[in-house]
Amino acid sequence: MDRPSDTGDGAQTGCGDYYRQHALWARRAADSQSWMIDLLDKMAECGAPYPADMREKAVWLRQMMGQAADVLAAQGLAYDEMLAAGGPDNSRAWVEYEAMTRRHAELLPRGLSFE
Repeated sequence: MDRPSDTGDGAQTGCGDYYRQHALWARRAADSQSWMIDLLDKMAECGAPYPADMREKAVWLRQMMGQAADVLAAQGLAYDEMLAAGGPDNSRAWVEYEAMTRRHAELLPRGLSFE
């Protein structure tokens, strides 16, 4: 399911689903950069000129999007755990979720944040 409308029932995406959905998109972006890196390598093998920094940028983007995907997936799990522990009405669960959110935000690549 890529979007809530894909279910056909008009269901709203929950916060945990939101994180998982964006983790999937980030993982797809990382995978597309792997494809681009392979393409650039093949072009270089054939002697085709391309800016040398293109491969470097593709490697960087693959790493950043892979890291973002991992953190977003972990944030989705943290949200689900908070809900399972009683949700925002359980002050301990909420405080633990907020602390986990801060830790996850610190793990995100520069320029990306939950806050």
